[in-house]
Amino acid sequence: MISRGIASLAKGMEALINFEDVTAHNIANVTTAGFKRTNITFQNILNSKVEAKNALGIKTEAGSLSIGPRVDRTYIDFSQGGLMESNNKLDVAFQGDGFFKVRYQDIPDNAPYDERNYYYQRTGNFALTDDNFLVNKDGDYIMDVQNRRIRITRDPDSQDKNEMNRLEVEKDLIIAENGQISLNNPNFSANLQKIQICDFEDKTKISGVGEAKYLPIYGQNPGVYTKQDGTFSLQQGKIEMSNANTIKEMLNSINISRGYESMSTILKTESETLGQGIALGNISR
Repeated sequence: MISRGIASLAKGMEALINFEDVTAHNIANVTTAGFKRTNITFQNILNSKVEAKNALGIKTEAGSLSIGPRVDRTYIDFSQGGLMESNNKLDVAFQGDGFFKVRYQDIPDNAPYDERNYYYQRTGNFALTDDNFLVNKDGDYIMDVQNRRIRITRDPDSQDKNEMNRLEVEKDLIIAENGQISLNNPNFSANLQKIQICDFEDKTKISGVGEAKYLPIYGQNPGVYTKQDGTFSLQQGKIEMSNANTIKEMLNSINISRGYESMSTILKTESETLGQGIALGNISR
């Protein structure tokens, strides 16, 4: 029974270490724009039945005894993060569910379609390249509803790289709630491309790959689809912040530390008791 107690404590301490790793990751990203916190769930390992004899000597089930907890699964909490004003017209924040579809910068336009050339993100702090393509902070391209790179210029077919013209474009830029990009000033107005907004039928089948980027888990189909107007809202000039709460995560970390210390103390006592029992057994031989 003592050895079973030691095994249960060891499993519990291992589970708390995993919980602390997840919590530390959340704390490290409380200021990361678009970050979604990770949650963790646990389950008991092999609940054993405990039997007892009644007054007639008949065995009856008295209950069950857990051998200890283990991590059941980790999952991403995709709840809404707070919106922060940035006053940058190239910044876009989500209100509601959805992801931007992004293509790696080294994939040519004429490459055959391959889902592995893309990833998804919530973060909308964008910029323009020298030739006026809309990119994220890593230089990867934001896709439109026709799965093309988005080029923000008065004449998308022109190769003009005039810096002053680009600044005018940024000044006159409008990104509507449905992702439609347009230019509007007293002398010129035009509808340009429309940002593609995607979502997943089963978000448990996608995973984070760092820096608030997401990909389908290898070998699984999360059911990616393009969202329709009215099912999301984009807010220009704002950034969605992390949904990890500093106070909540710090409280989790404190409770984990206290639980681990308590288990360590009990484990030490159990180990000493077991050692004394072994010593007495050797003396009695």
